[in-house]
Amino acid sequence: MGLGLSDPLADHPCSRLESLPVEILQLIFLHSLEVNLPRASLRLSQVLSTPLLYTWLIRLAFSSPNSGSREGFFTPDFLPPPLDFWALSWEERQQLQTNLLACRWCTFPLFRRCQREYVDHAIRRKCAGLVFHPDDQAVLSNLEPHFENLEACDWAVLGRRGKGDLVIPAQLKKTSRTLSSRTVDRKVAIWFHFGAVQIREPSEIYYENDLFRLPCSVAIGPGRIPDKVLRMPWSDAQFEFLQLLSADFYLDEDEAQPDRSSEITYRLIRTRKIEPFRRLLSIPFRAANCRVIARWPLQHSHYSLVRRHGSGPGDPFANVILNERWDDLPAEAKQDLLQYVQSSTPQDES
Repeated sequence: MGLGLSDPLADHPCSRLESLPVEILQLIFLHSLEVNLPRASLRLSQVLSTPLLYTWLIRLAFSSPNSGSREGFFTPDFLPPPLDFWALSWEERQQLQTNLLACRWCTFPLFRRCQREYVDHAIRRKCAGLVFHPDDQAVLSNLEPHFENLEACDWAVLGRRGKGDLVIPAQLKKTSRTLSSRTVDRKVAIWFHFGAVQIREPSEIYYENDLFRLPCSVAIGPGRIPDKVLRMPWSDAQFEFLQLLSADFYLDEDEAQPDRSSEITYRLIRTRKIEPFRRLLSIPFRAANCRVIARWPLQHSHYSLVRRHGSGPGDPFANVILNERWDDLPAEAKQDLLQYVQSSTPQDES
């Protein structure tokens, strides 16, 4: 027996577009890559707002364009037609990355799931010609425990500090040697925080060589870090997402005029949000017009604002700047902030 609940779409007159079959609407969406289409109506939202479509869009926009991906990687089961990874220009990919990151559904947990699937796919497609020790093969066949326990994994910038969180030796199938000979033809390295895989020769140490990675930005023009990870409530998930994006996707348009980050810094100082301020100062970022990453920008006006809105001796904002950014501070700012935190009475600047 029914509950007597009415269908919210029953009395809604459908447009010609909305009246199309679901499969046709999804094809239109995938051909157009118009991320605002699901927002056009409740009917379109119900048809186009599915985890599977979201996953395909993330694979299309954020998979690595490395040379190894050009053959046998973007299979129909991984990225089905009409989606074509190589058909996008770098400008189109950059804009798609920015648009997707700004979507409410584009969350850190979804990216983590896409990373797990991407790494598994890269191993299946690119390790087919390798032989592993049975114990190592068992590890590669079930990486879920590693993704669920990332505390010991490297959060270094692009994995540069290490050769991989997990490095497994392998031999080429065409060799007659056995693994007991301890001869290694290849090493499979995985960085779990970065969703990255590399199959390299034993002598290679540079992870940049043919790295499979998700998310991967467009080197010529990176996507934009979304506003949603740079505002309240400043949750742990926001900072994890921000750390994942920070080295590849841009914070400010212009390195010389960091307007966006500057406004965020002003707001945190004025509202006395010390914990997000502390955490932002520890994460490296890049600007749209600069490929070199650098620490969160601070300006002389920020130091003055700390004194204006601070709590006097021992002010936490002043102490964080002195402790975390001492080498970056101009001599005058060092002296002013030291005097401020060590003074016996609070200072009141106009």
